[in-house]
Amino acid sequence: MGHWHAYTYTGVGKPPEGVARDPMSPTPPILVREWLRKPRAMMVGTFTEAGAALGWLAAELEGAPPLPTSLPVETTLGYARERLGTYPYDQVTRYWTPGGYVCRDLVWCDGTVGVCPDPR
Repeated sequence: MGHWHAYTYTGVGKPPEGVARDPMSPTPPILVREWLRKPRAMMVGTFTEAGAALGWLAAELEGAPPLPTSLPVETTLGYARERLGTYPYDQVTRYWTPGGYVCRDLVWCDGTVGVCPDPR
């Protein structure tokens, strides 16, 4: 059964490409699908319903809001609502805060055994 895995990262800056490509590095990957190979501790949830995934993202954006010069939170959530509700796609949300670089990504997974880090 398809679902989304939620991944988080908060750091002082965007990791260098070589570090991000390392599957054992607790940093966001270059390619979104590579989240499934990153350390399991970076996955903070699994959602089978688009509304629950969107609720998680809204709470994360409220808890670590982007800089005022970034896209407004409502714009980001509107885009995510369309991506998660209309199509079962990934939602990549990466932005800067006063404290650093933040990633709040939702990765679509079809539940393939051996690939899925949290089968449902």
